Amino acid sequence: MTERRRFLRFETAISGICEIINEKWKASSKIRNISKDGALIVLDRPLRQGSEIKLSMDVPGDNVPIYASCQVAWQSDSASRDRLFETGVRFTKIDSLDKGRLLEYIYSQWLKLLDKK
Repeated sequence: MTERRRFLRFETAISGICEIINEKWKASSKIRNISKDGALIVLDRPLRQGSEIKLSMDVPGDNVPIYASCQVAWQSDSASRDRLFETGVRFTKIDSLDKGRLLEYIYSQWLKLLDKK
């Protein structure tokens, strides 16, 4: 399988809120990894590729959420009983200050990982 990602993804475990644009659906989500241009989130609902969502991310140590508009790039089929779907999203709009805060968090996590080695 060919790797198509342009940026490294960093493992993380932060919570967030996902909202489907033009629908009355909003749910909490777990964010498993983040890169400069996207994230892997876990949802309890299947979504179609190309769906537009709003994502608010709660970064540990920061009391102001980071907001991003996203587009679903892919979603795994749920084979488990808990009906959770791994969902890859691409950031389509994120404030430059929020993106800076997000990248700062990613960088700090990367440094912690290097210190452990």
